[in-house]
Amino acid sequence: MEDILIATANRGKAQEISEIFRNSGFNLHFLFEYPELMKINIQENASSFEGNALIKALLIGQAAGMLTLADDSGLCVDALKGAPGVLSARYSAEKTDIANNLKLLDALSAVPMSERDCHYHCSVAIYNPQDNFIDTVAAVWRGKVALEMRGDKSFGYAPIFLAGDFNYEKSNAECEPEELVVINHRGQAFKQALKILISRYSI
Repeated sequence: MEDILIATANRGKAQEISEIFRNSGFNLHFLFEYPELMKINIQENASSFEGNALIKALLIGQAAGMLTLADDSGLCVDALKGAPGVLSARYSAEKTDIANNLKLLDALSAVPMSERDCHYHCSVAIYNPQDNFIDTVAAVWRGKVALEMRGDKSFGYAPIFLAGDFNYEKSNAECEPEELVVINHRGQAFKQALKILISRYSI
């Protein structure tokens, strides 16, 4: 099997990505398996999701010496001119999921449901230090911001994201993870990355 390092310590993401790569022939590893890599100081200071994904993939890939995939994703709200965007994970001062969700709900408190359109964006960077291969892919997933937090089955902005796929009737956090990975932004982007990997590194 070809070994791939996924540059995330988020176990929720790890579960989703593992599902996407199931039966692919690739053997996945994650940052939480490598304490020494967890110590690397990664400054996600790019102005785009793609830029941040590349920063992580290059730094971690070079340190690990193995084929590495990294993603950066976030929620972009039309009424807030695309915010929180690349700052999604650190939107609030506390930088926690609950605080981020509450701050976003407060920012939209006067915005009616008809004007709460948003989308998730996910960029995935591929880097292989062994042959210096670099590529990126991206995907978006459209929906609306809910009026309140609902559900506890997922992470990030899941409690306030209402996907159009479900007619805006339930939040991501009210869905089973298996429902989401086949349609969400991360699933779409990593599926594109997987196609590139299969094409380049036939296994």
